[in-house]
This record gives sequence, structure tokens and C-alpha cells, in this order.
Amino acid sequence: MKFNIMHFFYIRGMRRGGFTLIEVLVSLTLLTIVLGAVYSSFFSVQRAVERFDNVSLRYHEARTTLDIIRREIEAAILKNPKQEDIIDRASFEVLDRDIYGKTVSSMDLTAFSFRGTGISAVSYFVRENNKVLTLMKNEKPPIIKSKGYAVDLIEGIESFTVEVLFNNKWVKTWNAADTRKLPEAVKVTIEFEDNGRFITLSEYASPRMEFK
Repeated sequence: MKFNIMHFFYIRGMRRGGFTLIEVLVSLTLLTIVLGAVYSSFFSVQRAVERFDNVSLRYHEARTTLDIIRREIEAAILKNPKQEDIIDRASFEVLDRDIYGKTVSSMDLTAFSFRGTGISAVSYFVRENNKVLTLMKNEKPPIIKSKGYAVDLIEGIESFTVEVLFNNKWVKTWNAADTRKLPEAVKVTIEFEDNGRFITLSEYASPRMEFK
């Protein structure tokens, strides 16, 4: 038979017509301990859920961005024989730079849009504002001399790195105007912070089209 302290107090109270001050204080103490444990567990779970939501959002943003970049790299071109005015403008260039000691890359390429909207001149770069780094994307038709439109992809990143495989080594600069060809493979990395930990996600891509 299990011991029930509240039942015990109730029986004693029925026998004597009430509870003593000691019994009331003990009951209140036990109740306070139980409620404290319940509230502590509740807030711990709530903080864990909020942290999971934030991390999930960051992971989703990074993974989505890396997937888009991979598709555009795989659809990159240097020349298009059907549109002679694009030949001299088609490009694939990767530059390495530094912002407040953090590694950031910029990448410019001409590619067939995976959305089916034709050929686009695409640029990826990092913008700094109050020491906060934001990965940006600019896209426009290559035959139109305009700035296009820029959109924010991920805010608060630690680094954005683009590396090109050359002679079995990963290099951080590449210009198709000098090499006259697209790179064999490209590695794109996004790094962000999660509660004091640095999370690094990478994606690999290989251009599939190159017109001569």
C-alpha cells in the first residue's frame, strides 16, 4: 500500500477537526517544491524549443541558399553561340577578401536560370553593416546594363567561402577570362554561429555546360 502524505493529513484533519500549523506549512513547502520543479521543467522545454526553432531556421536558410548556388554553378556558361552579345559578357569569377578578419568570397557567373527565366548574370557577395555580415545575391539579364536587384539571403553569418579545384588544390580565386574555361569543381561554404558554436555547411558543384 502506497503512502500518500496528503491523504494522511486529510485523515488526521478529519479526526481532529482541522490541520495544525506545522502540517499546513509542510504542505505548502511540498507544494512549492513541486510547482517549482514543474515551472523549471516548463521553461527549460520552452527555451529548448525556441533554440531548436532558431537553429532550424538558420539550417534551412543555409541549406536552401547552398542548393540554389549549386544549381546555378552547374548551369554556368562561358559562351552562348545563339546570343553573340552575351559571349563577351559571360563570366565565372571568384575573388577572396577579408572583412574584420572574417573570410568572405564574392562570385560572379553567367548561368541558365533553374527557374526557367533564361540566362542571368548572378553575383554573390557579403555586405557588412555594424559588423554584421549578410550574404547577398544580385541577379539581372546579362544583356541589360543595369544594377539588377539585390536580395538578402542570410544575415549574421560568420563567413562565406567559395573555393575552386585547380591542380588538385582548392584555391580561392578564379577568373574564367584568364583560364578560358570553367572550373572542374566548386566548393561553397557558409559558416554561422549557434549559441557559441560555429556551424559549417558546405556544398559541392561542377559546371555541366561550356560553349566553345
